[in-house]
Amino acid sequence: MIFLKRTVFILLLLAFKYSYSYDITTDVPTDPTDIPSDTIALEEIEISANRLINFTTGAKVQKIKSVELELYSNENLSILLSEISGVSIKSYGLSGLSNVSLRGMSSKHVAVLWNGFNLQNTLNGGTDMSSLPSFLIDEINIQYGGSSALFGSGAIGGIIHLNNNLNFDNKLNIQYNQSIGSFDNYFEGFKFKIGKEKFASNTRIYHKYGENDFKFVNNQQFGRPTVNQENATSRQYGILQSNAIKINNNNRISTNVWAQYHYLEIPPIMTNLTSEQNQNSDIIRVSSIWNMNREKSSLSARFYYNYEALVYRNPLIDLVSEMDNYSLVGEIENKISLGNQFLLNSGINNTYDVVKTINYGTNKYRNSTALFASLKYFNKANSLSAIVSAREEFIDSIFTPSTFSLSSRYLITKFLSISTNISKNYNIPTFNDLYWVPGGNPDLKPEDGWSEDLGLLFNHSVKSHKIESELTIFNINLNNHVIWAPSDVAAYWMAENVEKLWSRGWETNLSYSYISSGIWANIKLMYSYTKSTYEESKNSDESSIGNQLMYIPINKAGGELKLGYKWINIRYTHNFVDKRYINKDNSDDIRNYHLANASVSGKIRFNASDILINFKVNNIWDKTYEVMANYAMPLRYYSLSITYNFNKHLN
Repeated sequence: MIFLKRTVFILLLLAFKYSYSYDITTDVPTDPTDIPSDTIALEEIEISANRLINFTTGAKVQKIKSVELELYSNENLSILLSEISGVSIKSYGLSGLSNVSLRGMSSKHVAVLWNGFNLQNTLNGGTDMSSLPSFLIDEINIQYGGSSALFGSGAIGGIIHLNNNLNFDNKLNIQYNQSIGSFDNYFEGFKFKIGKEKFASNTRIYHKYGENDFKFVNNQQFGRPTVNQENATSRQYGILQSNAIKINNNNRISTNVWAQYHYLEIPPIMTNLTSEQNQNSDIIRVSSIWNMNREKSSLSARFYYNYEALVYRNPLIDLVSEMDNYSLVGEIENKISLGNQFLLNSGINNTYDVVKTINYGTNKYRNSTALFASLKYFNKANSLSAIVSAREEFIDSIFTPSTFSLSSRYLITKFLSISTNISKNYNIPTFNDLYWVPGGNPDLKPEDGWSEDLGLLFNHSVKSHKIESELTIFNINLNNHVIWAPSDVAAYWMAENVEKLWSRGWETNLSYSYISSGIWANIKLMYSYTKSTYEESKNSDESSIGNQLMYIPINKAGGELKLGYKWINIRYTHNFVDKRYINKDNSDDIRNYHLANASVSGKIRFNASDILINFKVNNIWDKTYEVMANYAMPLRYYSLSITYNFNKHLN
């Protein structure tokens, strides 16, 4: 990190050579022009985003704006998503693992795609959002509802799309970010981005550290004492190198190399006195994409390599568990415009997974091949679009349930549109469910089911005012749900396909914006009602039938208020999470909570650069709360970040 600081210092000195002219200018946010869902996008550098742009008509998609990403650049995605989106985050403490949930489904039913490649862990099917730094991501889109025909296994509750963008724009950008916070939390990041006529590159290096020895009220000890969290240190550092080459006007090649180390200590739950547990993970992700664009078609070939090494230690019981996971993905995809009203997409994907751990007895392998296709229609008036998609996947020569989807969007008036989506979905068993010794079950079937969406979107602007409102009704049925239950033939628990789940509800959001003469204001309100229940169980536990799934809140609401004048912004977020049941018979729960944060930020612009200063107060009302039962969360705490940006046009 000393080398990093020296390098950054030298680059900043060079940058100031071009930024000696000082000026404070108005920093009024503007909504970026989104690509309509009916646009044929064939000229993107990252072909991975094209399926999202072109073939998700009918689905609810929430875009996280670049100004939001900038404010959260020193945080992990778990913090960002929990504060400003409809995603539920199951966090095991400030430094602990954080799983994602959408529409009443668990983490293994929510796909997380990085440049189109699935980051869900092969072992347990989840994605730890606390290990994904916002600093490394350029664009986040949250797609709600099932879409297995488009994106494969795991896309049942929704999909979180994470993308990196490179531009051949003849620009140089240098960014240095540093933050300091309560409980000895520090973040430092450096970006060097350059775009030429035929070459583009972006280098990102970061380091994040926190002691996380916060004070909390221990509800499980007599007298509810205020104590300090122990064994909660977290350390992350990594690099993401992205490059793109324009071979000619029709051919481009892009590559990404992501290397990361993450160490975290696992604190004791409130009912325990001590813990020495810890785990560390090493991750290497490499992707390469070749894209050939023509006037009416686009062909791409993609390769992805993923390596994850996880070591868990518990010195108190002399336990060390090591797991290595390798994945190789190859994909070919072709899009072609059929006349002026049809777009056809087809492709083939092959994924090869290897897991090495003594917990399985021997090394385990899986080879899967998928064929997929989509056909999109849109009328000449661009008021109606409809998409039909299909996918067939076979794993180790065994076919999974065929999946398909049908979606549409119709513009009723200039301001009001209606969208529909029907999707058959599936989720293949995880390696832990298949092979863990003891209890793994190699005969497990894939989980499968249906999802349906019906949405209304109102969007209207009048002079300085803009209002947007959305209402979505959803339904998800899932069969062959895998759980671990007591075995009828052995003295241990086994993974079995024994349950049917039913999740249904509705989501709504309202946004109002006002911009005029350097003054701007924005108000956002979100609410979701999710009834997610056990509908059938083939084991002896019948008491769960009709009950709410564990840790799924029925009611969840959020609000955000942003005010700005010229270069100063004030922001307040408030979230409400309903009580969550912690057992299947719903006899016990953790209470609901309100959580609020506030921040003040200012961006000072120079001739060729700017400095963003952001001061944030977390849990501003100093509330005691729990996200997961008996895992402590901090009271009020603070952070201060400074981001320097240098921009220059290149000749």
